[in-house]
Amino acid sequence: MRKKQSKIPTVNFGILSEENYVTDYIQVRNPAMERIARRFPSETDRAIKAVATYIAKKLEYPLDYRGRPTAARNTKVFKFWNGFYLTDETLDYGWLLPSQAVVVRKGICMDSSCLATTLLRIKNVKAWTVLGVILRTKTRRVLGFHAWTEAVKANGAHVVLETTVHPKPAKLVMAKQIYLGALPVTYDPLAWFNETEYFEDKEKTQKYEEMSPYG
Repeated sequence: MRKKQSKIPTVNFGILSEENYVTDYIQVRNPAMERIARRFPSETDRAIKAVATYIAKKLEYPLDYRGRPTAARNTKVFKFWNGFYLTDETLDYGWLLPSQAVVVRKGICMDSSCLATTLLRIKNVKAWTVLGVILRTKTRRVLGFHAWTEAVKANGAHVVLETTVHPKPAKLVMAKQIYLGALPVTYDPLAWFNETEYFEDKEKTQKYEEMSPYG
């Protein structure tokens, strides 16, 4: 069920080109995404691992002009004669569509997780992009806002795909472990979505509303 959700601007090679509903960032009917998804196994668990490996190898985290990772949308994508580059330039916050992320081969956590969710949904795997907060488990200190992909294995177990890694994929983690504080860091989900569903825990969101935008 599509519930009321925010409209997010899309970055189209450095230009804020349009607004989209959050669910529009899962591009299951995009021909480019379908072609990529054909490379992966159809069996659920193998597809999850293959997508995690693909994301880790293909997408790098954006860097600023000093070569440091930047979660801010203070970057501009532009085309040069031998490829795509990122330059430091003030730009209003926007997301890359999965079809854009695979072209520029760059992406913050939101971009990489939406790409992973898109590819898994094309393979008929139950999956969602999750928006949330990372906390230090012992102290509950907030480390930052984040996005990741949650997928359901063939046996029904929910796993977390950490897509903000390069060039090797992170190990799949049981969602219950990382959500309920069994690991050194805790992922606290605020919202889940794919191409047809959107759910937000508004009580949790209000708790964190004074903090920075997702990175």
